[in-house]
Amino acid sequence: MGRQRTVNDQGFWHSPLLQGCTTEDKTALLHLLTSPVSNVIGAYTLVPRIAAAEVGWSQDQWLQVVERLRAEDLVWFEPVRMFVWVRIWWFHNLASQTLGPKLRARTIENIRQLPEPWVAPFLSDYRARLTEELRQLLDKLLAGHVTAETSSVPYGYGIDDPSNLSLHNTNANDKTNSKLTPTLDAPAEEPVDKSGIPASSLGQVEAAIAKAQRKGVSKAGTQAILSAVAKQYQSNRPPRDAGAYAYAVAQSLVTPLQQPALPAPPSKSELKAWAGRCFCWPAENPSSFMRVEETGFCEQVTLKDGEPRHGYAPLGRGNLLSALREGKLREVSAVIFEDLAKGVRP
Repeated sequence: MGRQRTVNDQGFWHSPLLQGCTTEDKTALLHLLTSPVSNVIGAYTLVPRIAAAEVGWSQDQWLQVVERLRAEDLVWFEPVRMFVWVRIWWFHNLASQTLGPKLRARTIENIRQLPEPWVAPFLSDYRARLTEELRQLLDKLLAGHVTAETSSVPYGYGIDDPSNLSLHNTNANDKTNSKLTPTLDAPAEEPVDKSGIPASSLGQVEAAIAKAQRKGVSKAGTQAILSAVAKQYQSNRPPRDAGAYAYAVAQSLVTPLQQPALPAPPSKSELKAWAGRCFCWPAENPSSFMRVEETGFCEQVTLKDGEPRHGYAPLGRGNLLSALREGKLREVSAVIFEDLAKGVRP
């Protein structure tokens, strides 16, 4: 049975974060927000070839679009494990619902499946959207001190079920926001650049930012919000209502989390040198194997509970590529890899 996924229309089509997005970019984001393989936290595995087919693209086109989204911090994508994190997920889904009695076990399981380098930034972003009471519950669940069936906290439901979008639209006025811990300190003490905003509108903008911070719904620092509002004034479409626009930006703009610098993509000469060769990791008791193709993809076999699992992935621009360049992966014979690919247990 299909699930109902919700997209906040105002939060998508009028989002300042998406102003620079192309039609392709928005199509990919809508697909990632509603993908049949998505989960309750918006970070999940998917196969680029299948995702591309679902929107009528080639795999190369899909990868190029996702790379643009990654550069704008709208999406993170880990090509080796084929894992995606939709960074705008919580603009369309309530984080509090994921810790309801019916969903919390699934939520904790999804978090534990995240790529290791993503766990800390994901939890930082996720916790900022929870009340203090729910943060404490999350910590206990992650530590295993509370079972998935126990809770005294009331919740609404929406993720993976029919949802009421008014939950999003009225969130700024919800009394539960009084329990929210603002993610940033009041920044009045810090000098900020206001030069990009006309003097006639500056008072409205500052009042709107202060209101968002006071209510605990501001998700970025004052300077980041001011810069985003100033950018709109510098375009050919200045906002009609400066205060309303600034408040909307404060609610939706998230200061980007920094991803580690990515290595340069593999060159043709590197791919030619690696083509057909097989590697494994870790060096002792390896559980992952791959054979590099000259096309830039690699055939992979992963051992899980002693059983080989087969798949394909782009070689990508992540840690695996760096390890291959630095000679940290152990080379194995093609015979071993072929046996594994055929399902023969080691």
